[in-house]
Amino acid sequence: MESIEHTVGVVAQLTGISVRTLHHYDEIGLLRPSARGTTGYRLYNDADLQRLQRILFYRELEFGLDDIASMLSDPGISDEDQLRRQRDLLGDRIARQQSMLALIDKELTARRSGISLTSAERLDVFGGDRLVDTAEEAERRWGATPEFQQRRQRTSQYTKQDWLDLRAEQRPIHQALADAMRAGIPAADPVPTDLAEQHRRHLEHWFHDCDYDTHRTLAAEYRANRRLGRNYDDMAPGLSRYIHDAILANCQRNQPECVLSRSLVAGRQ
Repeated sequence: MESIEHTVGVVAQLTGISVRTLHHYDEIGLLRPSARGTTGYRLYNDADLQRLQRILFYRELEFGLDDIASMLSDPGISDEDQLRRQRDLLGDRIARQQSMLALIDKELTARRSGISLTSAERLDVFGGDRLVDTAEEAERRWGATPEFQQRRQRTSQYTKQDWLDLRAEQRPIHQALADAMRAGIPAADPVPTDLAEQHRRHLEHWFHDCDYDTHRTLAAEYRANRRLGRNYDDMAPGLSRYIHDAILANCQRNQPECVLSRSLVAGRQ
């Protein structure tokens, strides 16, 4: 099939680059048209347009014109090799941008959830991004509930020291529950149920109102949800189930008619 020849104006319209730029590419030898009209105007065929496409891809990847000219003139690299190279370069760029996007999303989630720490402070306090991951899941499941709104309002004011104090209070409760589980103490016995009561008061002090209904609902989430329960099971396999059972036993001990919190149930639907 005979190649169609395009004037410089048509090529400019097809590609979105200026006629002046095409003239410049011709002058420096980067893209010379394969033919000239009778009056000397430039004519580009399909091969010229293919080379222009490679040039524009490399320009998008922020290569300089001299580097592009060198790469395209390399006799040891076929056009297919050029395509593979550009695909790899674009893939690397996309991966970097996706990583940047993920970091931005995490920061937005942290701010929406009331976590005012910097990334460095979060790493220092929590040792990773688990806090943001858990906050993201909590927002997805409970974002419309009064408890979550209260949590967000409170934690938005917390400093790094507040979070350190929170962790210092939280850690021994979790550790004591793990120790009780390893010792084979039934979850309904007084020791783990007393610890469950400490856990409830800890949540109420630091995050949101937490009556027995709400605590029982949260226990069900620890048991059912991989991300929320994973924090406990990372400490000791099966700990999320043990804490769940201890919370339910404490609920029944203090409020036999304990039922699921309506507001949290509504937020899960």
